[in-house]
Amino acid sequence: MKKILTLLLLLTTLSMADFIGGEVNVGYYSHSPSGTSTYDGDTIEIEKDLKLKDEADLFLKAYIEHPLPIIPNIKVAYTSFSHKGNGVIDNSFVWGDKSFRIGSQLESHFDLDIYDVALYYEILDNWLNADVGINIKYIDGSIGASSRTINESDKFTLPIPMLYAKARLDIPTTDLSFQVEGNYLSYNDHKFYDVEAGARYTFMLGFGVEAGYKALNLTIDNIDDTSFDADFSGLYGKLVWDF
Repeated sequence: MKKILTLLLLLTTLSMADFIGGEVNVGYYSHSPSGTSTYDGDTIEIEKDLKLKDEADLFLKAYIEHPLPIIPNIKVAYTSFSHKGNGVIDNSFVWGDKSFRIGSQLESHFDLDIYDVALYYEILDNWLNADVGINIKYIDGSIGASSRTINESDKFTLPIPMLYAKARLDIPTTDLSFQVEGNYLSYNDHKFYDVEAGARYTFMLGFGVEAGYKALNLTIDNIDDTSFDADFSGLYGKLVWDF
């Protein structure tokens, strides 16, 4: 987290040069879990069986753009993502090669630290803005459950190269705009995407606010002994500085 904040500060400082512009976002978003997971055992529902609850977390983004035609622009981002759950087990299941029995008290967690570095080109720059490029998403995650004398958890890391795109529509003669941004990858039995769509109002000096909807999908088949077919989505709000 400290490294991300340091990088954001460095990029903001560099932006003071006349030929560099960009944007900084600080946001907060809610995410509701749904879907399934398998870890050396049964396929379980992460919301129902692990008792994961809706949560809200922080995300940060910074974009640096320049007029040089060959060199790509850069985006860096960090997303904090954490779910915790507790409750009485409704249906027995095997997870992590351990048996979790009906009627037992369960505690669980699902945590992700998500880092993004995207290299992109601006292909439109007027009332309609459009960017396309490549994003490297790195996910550092863990999922765990405990009940009575059982304490089972798994850690996993996923470096994911993804297609990146963003589009923004500025409404003429107003300070209102609409934006959609996302990353996507599908290969073999794996699929990953995250998308953010919202409306923005810009005040003076490039400062503004934005609100909308974020969605994340993880469909992975047996990576570090873990499989997921899970979605996490919810509303977001953020402060924006477009310099």
